[in-house]
Amino acid sequence: MAEKKFYGAAQELRTTLTNSINAGKPPLEIVLELAKLIGEVSGEDSYYPTTREQILSVYGLALKDKFILEDELAEVRARLEKISAAYQNPDFTEEEHIRIGYALENHRKEIERLERLKA
Repeated sequence: MAEKKFYGAAQELRTTLTNSINAGKPPLEIVLELAKLIGEVSGEDSYYPTTREQILSVYGLALKDKFILEDELAEVRARLEKISAAYQNPDFTEEEHIRIGYALENHRKEIERLERLKA
């Protein structure tokens, strides 16, 4: 029995790869972009986040690649901004505000850590 081919998905991956190379994107950015597409076409929601975490651990934290550290720093800052806005919401209980406050502090510490690693 012949194996079914997914030409549309394969073509999208080839096009993305070619366009990314021609645009001079950093290799890790290309890998992340392809991982996102592979997760989408395979229906595996966890593929991209898992791949991203693996890349962050090896290339970002261990090898201190600037691109992946900047990417992680941007994500943590974006989360901090959302958490800060939530902290201002009077609809949360005092206990919820305390928990949100812990999240704020942890995100600030993570930003400091990532900035030190990046330097």
